[in-house]
Amino acid sequence: MTTISDLDTPAALIDTQRMQHNIDRMQQRMNALGVRFRPHVKTSKCLSVVQAQLAAGACGITVSTLKEAEQFFASGISDILYAVGIVPGKLGQVMSLRRRGCDLKIVTDNVAAAQAIAGFGKEQREALEVWIELDVDGHRSGIPPDDGEKLLAVARALHDGGMQLGGVMAHAGSSYECDEPSALRKVAEQERAGAVRAAERLRRAGLPCAAVSVGSTPTALSADHLEGVTEVRAGVYVFFDLVMHTWAFARPTTSRYRCSRA
Repeated sequence: MTTISDLDTPAALIDTQRMQHNIDRMQQRMNALGVRFRPHVKTSKCLSVVQAQLAAGACGITVSTLKEAEQFFASGISDILYAVGIVPGKLGQVMSLRRRGCDLKIVTDNVAAAQAIAGFGKEQREALEVWIELDVDGHRSGIPPDDGEKLLAVARALHDGGMQLGGVMAHAGSSYECDEPSALRKVAEQERAGAVRAAERLRRAGLPCAAVSVGSTPTALSADHLEGVTEVRAGVYVFFDLVMHTWAFARPTTSRYRCSRA
């Protein structure tokens, strides 16, 4: 029998019962809100954890690197969102994965990249599926939902260039700075509403927008409703690491969010 003293360091020790509780709780919440759940697997990078998430009801995964996409696709997972703005130099890797049967979706937030994607896709005779990244809180990359001119320019560069415009995606990174339930709910609604407005703008312009994807662990646990959203992404929830413990999710005023920590 292996004991803690037998382990080399550093070593990650996970209470699998608590982890499963976290997985089940989040999935049940997404089911109740009526949306698909696409967990972000950069948190664990562990096949057995991801298999538990999928078994609980998750639909596809989110990755931060093409290496993650490669490894999880090799293990039989094909519905993958690469949620980092694509650079042209990585389109060859994307194409390789897709031609092996991976349903890999990529994202962009600017016209130059959209034109590069469309040009590459035409050369390869492949309609890549591309989602447009939104900036719903001035926190990171993406197009502000109300910047209609830029949003439509990127969308048209993709759609008119023969690519598959799959939808929009947003991540409210500022949610990790909140320390009150009311603030978390506000950010969650801002994230939802911004993504839905952008999707509606695309549709009014006659452009397709099937996916409306939002998410972070704080907003996923705080949203009052997700009307107009099709899927949610979150990753930290699976372990509830010390970042979540140090910030809002461990304070007395937010006890309803208290974690089951691994």
